[in-house]
Amino acid sequence: MPYADSPTIILGADGFIGRNLVEYWRQRGWPCHAIGRSAGDFTDFAVVERAFKNAPAVASRILHAITKQRTGAIQYQIQGELLADNSRIHLNVLEAWRRYQPQAKLITLGSSCVYAESDKPIPESAFRQGVPHPSVRGYALAKETLAVGQEVYGSQYGLSWLHCILATVYGPHAHVEEHRSHFMAALISRAVAAKAAGEDHLDVWGSLETVRDLLYVGDQIEAMIAADQAFNNTIINITANQPVTIGTCVRSIFEALDWPAAISTPSGSFQGAAYKTLDSSRFLTETGWHPKVDIVQGVRLSVESAPFKEVVTS
Repeated sequence: MPYADSPTIILGADGFIGRNLVEYWRQRGWPCHAIGRSAGDFTDFAVVERAFKNAPAVASRILHAITKQRTGAIQYQIQGELLADNSRIHLNVLEAWRRYQPQAKLITLGSSCVYAESDKPIPESAFRQGVPHPSVRGYALAKETLAVGQEVYGSQYGLSWLHCILATVYGPHAHVEEHRSHFMAALISRAVAAKAAGEDHLDVWGSLETVRDLLYVGDQIEAMIAADQAFNNTIINITANQPVTIGTCVRSIFEALDWPAAISTPSGSFQGAAYKTLDSSRFLTETGWHPKVDIVQGVRLSVESAPFKEVVTS
């Protein structure tokens, strides 16, 4: 039996992960009902209510990939905005799920920012233990509201849910705009542009020793599917337990681009948490999942697609 033989509702269908989810479903002939920006502003419950009412009543799952996010130092300036807008979006989705799609399992995409800093890999038991990094307090609190909201809605109304905490994801359709791109997409786009301009170096902000989890978007989607098949009504880390340094990522980009460039590290640039990696042992043990795409291959797949291939012509 196919994994998704009944309709899947994909929220945020024209965002980075949402677009990849829609493509993944359609390439496999799986039915999906895509809801994107044209549906309206999801901070308005009337918009969310209309979107859920118009979705197939036989949907078996909802993939919630709507989020308002910014990156880098700009986050310090808009903490309240990120908290307010994202909390409204998530609470509206929870209520519409209960009212109009209670038969569907709600699968949401979480972020490691909900966890406090730690010098060790972070297990799910650390959720709500400690304070997130100061740069992401507002965004992280909204994600925490979503995760706890799923639990309490599920408990009160007998609903099925899963909150998947992801790696840093990169690949086709990733944001490369200033203040929106995560580190890997930003590095790839700037490296592509610098090579095309004939430069011999790449500026890398922060520290080359910063540690993160990283997955190509296709691998992250397959990890989510594996988690959905194995887990229910829980929060689950879904990474590969293969953390990397920013320096390793940069050198992999150089290899993928066949570009013998030097690395420069400007002083005074934004530095987030120096070490942030998840312990996904529970997920890996239960599913046996493993990534298929290494960093060099992932970069090559990325630069063949939008938006990276447009960087040199913009």
